[in-house]
Amino acid sequence: MAAAAAAAEPPGGRARQGLLSRSRAWRALLHYRGATSQADGAAFFLAPDGKRDLEAELQADLRAFAGPPVADDSDAKGEDRPQHAQCRFPARWAFLKERLRIAPSEIAEQPCPRFEEWRKSIDAAGLSVVFADAYLNNPSSMYGHTFLRLHRAGATSGEDLLDYTVNFAATPDTENGFLYAVKGLIGSFPGRFSTMPYYMKIQEYNNVESRDLWEYRLSWGREKVDRLVRHLWEMGSTHFDYYFFDENCSFQLLTLLEGVDPELELSSRFGFGVIPTDTLRAVLDQPGLPVSAKFRPSHLTQLKFRRERLSAAETALAGKLGRGADPESLPALEKLPPARRALTLDSAHDLFRYRVGFDTELADAAKREERKLLVARGKLGLASPDEQGAPHPAPPEAGHRTRRIGAGGGTNSLGPFADVYWRAALHDLLDDPAGYVPDHQLEMANAVLRLDGRRKEAYFETFDVVRLVSLSPWDPWIKKTSWFAATGLEQAREYRCAGWGCADYYARGGGGLSAVTRLFRRETWYAFLTGDFGAGPVLESGWRGGGGVAGGLKVEFGPSWRALVEAGELRYGWGPPRSWMKASQQVRLGKGFELRVSAERRVPVNEVSAALLGYF
Repeated sequence: MAAAAAAAEPPGGRARQGLLSRSRAWRALLHYRGATSQADGAAFFLAPDGKRDLEAELQADLRAFAGPPVADDSDAKGEDRPQHAQCRFPARWAFLKERLRIAPSEIAEQPCPRFEEWRKSIDAAGLSVVFADAYLNNPSSMYGHTFLRLHRAGATSGEDLLDYTVNFAATPDTENGFLYAVKGLIGSFPGRFSTMPYYMKIQEYNNVESRDLWEYRLSWGREKVDRLVRHLWEMGSTHFDYYFFDENCSFQLLTLLEGVDPELELSSRFGFGVIPTDTLRAVLDQPGLPVSAKFRPSHLTQLKFRRERLSAAETALAGKLGRGADPESLPALEKLPPARRALTLDSAHDLFRYRVGFDTELADAAKREERKLLVARGKLGLASPDEQGAPHPAPPEAGHRTRRIGAGGGTNSLGPFADVYWRAALHDLLDDPAGYVPDHQLEMANAVLRLDGRRKEAYFETFDVVRLVSLSPWDPWIKKTSWFAATGLEQAREYRCAGWGCADYYARGGGGLSAVTRLFRRETWYAFLTGDFGAGPVLESGWRGGGGVAGGLKVEFGPSWRALVEAGELRYGWGPPRSWMKASQQVRLGKGFELRVSAERRVPVNEVSAALLGYF
């Protein structure tokens, strides 16, 4: 009867339904961008053309919501178990019921035990956006990662790790690095929303990958968070084609938030190219939305901070204990005051966990080692020293903007020139490090277009498709190697030429060591063994392969002044070697602007240049 009544006199009337189908709120709930929905799973739509017709989808939803009860097939599992449309799409049902003032006499409310059980298990009353630092060892996390945290009602500080998180990620079907990159660029991976306990994210990011987390509590109360939970449930019926550059993990979280509050101006800020730090800024720029921030240091950050509070002798003791020495075999430990002994044992346990990993099932030998440390620590009966004084790095939103443009010029042995700079993303060693992972470089589509004054010709001086540098200062406890990888176009200056005919494609990479000193403020030294491949008409035989060495020194004189000196030589099976030495310094001129000055010798060409760089 309810379905017949709905067909005879639609709830709210046809005119009201038509207006509602064109509303910003309905578009956001269906994840429309432009004329189509970004949702790519057919089950997300009840109308055959619902992906492209908002009104048709609204009408189909109302008909389905008014449909007869659905018997729950208890023998079916997961998505195969039938659900009434009100239960499949609880956010849409709640939205239409409210906006069209649908009374129970018009469309009867249907019981949804599976949804209610899931909703009750999450019990969300608050919401945070969480940012995980960049992780260069994983292509999908090189720019960092954002996800949501649902705060459980009434949870105490000791129970917060049982909160649930909301994550959007690609589901890859290959482990081949080349195919992974290609498929990610063309949207061949399905992206899906998922939930998991927060402690699992802590384990993955804070512990295993040593990534700091930043949590930003939002002002949403329980009502809005409940709308998010309802909308998240219906996201389980679909997927989104995942594109690394735009429709990625961070972007889809914005559309999820807009589906709950369509007044938010989030996803409309972005066209091609969406980076997690930019989406984080989009959230934080919303008036009244963010209310607090919390830094959650990684295990490695905590290890370093705790170790810095030890004396040299205590550090040596903690190192031995963390590598398996029995506390009772070290008399020097017993001579320490209880508070210092506690700090030493805490540091030793930090090292132990970093060394053996964070699997819950340790090998028997590792279990015995850990038990000895914990027993010795427990005998002291002291709480761990207060860690509130741990230094916090600058938050990610404090960093420079992700794109860069600039102009400059100079002269070299071949004549004067003017340069135009463009970089799509993100950061190099001379950029202001605040808000970024120290001593890391990640550049995509970094180009220098040169206007040659002598030849009256424009050409690419360099075009780096990608350039990665990870300088992990050598540490007796951590022992990480440093590495770099880069590919793109560059001028083969060793042939004393310039222009399009002098460009060659290169693919270069290597590994080595780096170290940090404190002679001025902070200095990073590094050295690499390097392999190189080149191809281009300027080269003998059209290609070359070889290797050599490269190294450098980065000096931070202050928060606004940095310098970098690099040198290296590559030798090949044929043709001249490639030798270079370059000294650069960069000074902040004001918010969003920096001046870079360089002097370079790429044998046999000498060059000096200056550039004004703007970040946006």
